[in-house]
Amino acid sequence: MQKILSLLITALTVTSVGWSEIKMDGAQATLEKGNQRFTGGKALAHNWQKGMVAKTGNLGQTPSVAVLTCADSRTPPEMIFDMGVGDLFVCRNAGGFDTPEVNATFEYGVAALGVHTILVLGHTKCGAVTATLEGKPVPGNISVLTKALQPGIERIHQDHPDLSKEDQLNHAVEALVRYQMIELIQNSELLQKAKADGKLQVIGAVYEVESGRVRFLE
Repeated sequence: MQKILSLLITALTVTSVGWSEIKMDGAQATLEKGNQRFTGGKALAHNWQKGMVAKTGNLGQTPSVAVLTCADSRTPPEMIFDMGVGDLFVCRNAGGFDTPEVNATFEYGVAALGVHTILVLGHTKCGAVTATLEGKPVPGNISVLTKALQPGIERIHQDHPDLSKEDQLNHAVEALVRYQMIELIQNSELLQKAKADGKLQVIGAVYEVESGRVRFLE
C-alpha cells in the first residue's frame, strides 16, 4: 500500500508540474531518468494524461525539449522518455535528418514555444541507414532518404573497413547523429543565434531498440 501511495503522489506531482517546465541545464538528466523509468517498467506519464490533454488544449503548448528522430515504429520518443501530452516537440522522418521543413519547425519551437533543447536521437538497426550504407538501388522516392543520409556516413566504410556490417551500422548511426546536430545549427541563423545567446542547446543520443535504453553522446 505504501508503494502504491508513493507512486500516486509522484504521478500527481508530474501531472501538476508538467515535464514541459524542465530547466535547460536539467534537460538531459530529465530525459535520462524518464528512460530509466521506461526500461525499468515504472513509466508514469502515460497513466495520467487526461489532465494534460485538458490543460494543453485550453492553454496551449509550452514544450521545452524538441526531438529529431527516425520514423521507425520502434522509436516513439514520448514513451522512450516517459513523457506525455505537451512535453516534446517532435519531428520524425526515416533516418532522422534535417530538412528545410524540419529546421523551420524547430525554429518555430524555439522562437514561439520556448524550446531550449533539441535532441537528435538515432537508433540501432536503422533500416534507412542500412540502405544508405549498402548503396544499392532503391525504388520510388526512397533515394531521397539515402541521398540525404549519405553525407553524414560517407566515411564509414573507409574509416572502419574491417568491422562487421553490424558494427559499421552502429558507427554510422552515431556519426549521423553528430552530423545532424551540426546541420541543424548551420542551416539556421535563428538557431545559431539562440545557441550563441545561451538559449538553446543541441544534444545527441542513440536508442537501442533491443533493450529500450538510450545512450547519450559526449
